[in-house]
Amino acid sequence: MPTVPEISFAFGLTSGLLTLGILFFVYLLIEAFFLWVAGEIVVGRRVTYGESIRIAFFGTIAVVAAIILLGQFGLLISIGAALILFLLIVKGSYHTGWLGAMGVSIVSIIVAIIIFVVAIAVLGLSLRGLTGL
Repeated sequence: MPTVPEISFAFGLTSGLLTLGILFFVYLLIEAFFLWVAGEIVVGRRVTYGESIRIAFFGTIAVVAAIILLGQFGLLISIGAALILFLLIVKGSYHTGWLGAMGVSIVSIIVAIIIFVVAIAVLGLSLRGLTGL
């Protein structure tokens, strides 16, 4: 029995969107954890994990929108605008200045690297298959 292309396309699109939604949700939870830890270290302000999820969500939306909307003006302009928007969101959420927002962003990256390196070491994973080494 032949398949109807429209139906198979719809199921493929639905499963793809569902997968994308799940991955985006997991990404938000992970990024929010890094932002939460960095906020505690740098600013010392007690932020809830829920606030960190909100920062991660709106930060991600702002970065993607800036890159998509300003991409036609050049990569540096769009990435610069995305960085400024993300720092503005962090600055407002943590009630800190620009240096505090940059500190939170940089420390969240450092925390992510440390956690990933420790997880790789504990799990005994190798990146050789990914890099072709």
